[in-house]
Amino acid sequence: MYPLEEGSFAPRNHWYVAAWSSEVTRKPLERIILDSVVILYRTGEGGVTALAGLCPHRGFPLAKGELVGDDIECPYHGLRFGPEGACTHIPSQDTIPAACRLRSYPIAERWQWLWIWMGDPALADEALIPDHREALLTDPHFRCAGGNYYAVPGRYVLMHDNLLDLNHVPFLHRNTFGGDGGGAIQVPEVSSEGNRVTCTFTQPAIDCPPFLSDLLGYQGPVSRRYVSQFFAPCLHVIVDIIEKLDPVTGQTEPLGSLLHIHAVTPATADSAHYFQGEGQNFSKTEPCLSEAFRSSQMVTDALDEDMSATRLIERSIRLQRGRLPEVLLKADKAAVLGRRMIQALIDAEASMQAAARDE
Repeated sequence: MYPLEEGSFAPRNHWYVAAWSSEVTRKPLERIILDSVVILYRTGEGGVTALAGLCPHRGFPLAKGELVGDDIECPYHGLRFGPEGACTHIPSQDTIPAACRLRSYPIAERWQWLWIWMGDPALADEALIPDHREALLTDPHFRCAGGNYYAVPGRYVLMHDNLLDLNHVPFLHRNTFGGDGGGAIQVPEVSSEGNRVTCTFTQPAIDCPPFLSDLLGYQGPVSRRYVSQFFAPCLHVIVDIIEKLDPVTGQTEPLGSLLHIHAVTPATADSAHYFQGEGQNFSKTEPCLSEAFRSSQMVTDALDEDMSATRLIERSIRLQRGRLPEVLLKADKAAVLGRRMIQALIDAEASMQAAARDE
């Protein structure tokens, strides 16, 4: 499946962000993840349950139902299922068929996210969730705020492409947070190790963008550096480093850093889930500016610009019958590495499954 190899979609034996912790309550939440309908809800003790979201009787969506204690009740015929997936009640009969149960998915709560494992549950090692301290999400020097959610109108790899190529910022976001008059970002320095791509984008001399001036209380020339890390197949964390620039001497002085936090989870072949938050390491005394930044109209408009770009490229793919010719640029190196990394994860799973069948 473009831009991956034909027949490839997404690796399953990995952790994906299913929801913000705040989204999941005693009211069941439905989310389509890797082509599977999942319901999420909290038990009476506050734990999180993730179950297959279709009743095995007639396929009715269980998110339309309500909880009876900690059981989810199907509103079509009243079947109930416990938080581990076992059917606990069928109103019309006493015998419960062994096949009448829901798949239960491993779930883990980290930072402000709920991570789900859609593959083989025997392989669901929570140590494989990206280290949140290493990703700065729980670093005490930063205050982080989450909460933005978008239903992406395009395949998930398009969002990874977007986040791994910040050269779009001065152009796609010209009227929002890219309006600094700095032109194109320099070709990034890119490296990869294991399941991680690291790239550094620079704007060595630009006017401080208006939204940063508001946050930092500074107007004038700045040097800006983005250090982006992609933890395949789901998480992006971009450290946005802003320094005051003396245009005569070229000397710089730190002003502060923002974290741009993104998780992208595949939904279907042409849709995805996008979870976005912000962090900061400055202004420790007043209310968290990251929350104001996250909820601002300008940020909403900028995210809408990303969604629009993804939707339009998805349309182009449909018009090209699933394939889209590309002329790759030097600045695409990180995005190409990200695609190859995801493809390698898919291929490794396929090889492991083939070996298991041959045993």
